[in-house]
Amino acid sequence: MRPFRAEAHGYVAELEPSERIVLAQLAGDVAQMLQEGVPGRASDAPGRSAPDDAWSPPGWTGPTPGGGGSDATPPPDPAVRRLLPDASDDVEVAHEFRRFTQDDLAARKVGRLVLLGRMLVDSEPAEAAPFVVGREEAQDVAGALTDVRLVLAERLDLRTDEQVEGLYDELDREGDDGPDEGEVGGAPRRFLVSVFLLTGLLQESLVDGMLADLRAGRGGPRPGPRG
Repeated sequence: MRPFRAEAHGYVAELEPSERIVLAQLAGDVAQMLQEGVPGRASDAPGRSAPDDAWSPPGWTGPTPGGGGSDATPPPDPAVRRLLPDASDDVEVAHEFRRFTQDDLAARKVGRLVLLGRMLVDSEPAEAAPFVVGREEAQDVAGALTDVRLVLAERLDLRTDEQVEGLYDELDREGDDGPDEGEVGGAPRRFLVSVFLLTGLLQESLVDGMLADLRAGRGGPRPGPRG
């Protein structure tokens, strides 16, 4: 993998075929979590069909802007709650805000995760190849990468920057000696750690490129909140 860099036609990274597949699958998994993990979503109603597009996450029913279709119950999955956090420490304010915005926020996140997945599998190179993100798509792609990373962080029980920094040492230690005795997760944890670090490098380099363009007065959307 080579991180994103700004070029004339957009932001260009280089990904191995296996990296494309893993990232696309994760984007689909997170989109499905949002589809299924919001209590009372209107999109859970029967009768909706999957789109005819070349790629969609498993169980896809399409993003459904709700305007109050959910029942304002916080998602039971802590990973989904990271994606759809309370807007206030005040319980009543958080409840009302969630009731009126949760569906729309979930739909927006699902839409950009689907965009990322489709871009990743748009071509099927046999070897490492450029992954090009246009300037008009960059903010959505960065947001989707952030959401995937948030879910991985929850699954890895990461709460602090120090824990994130320690992941590099963890991988090095496992590479030299194998997993620590008694470590929970083993090979599955090593895989999640590797993908977490990969998405972090991609997301950070993409945002860095967008900010560099902004400072230089080049086109493209201004990086905004990643909610």
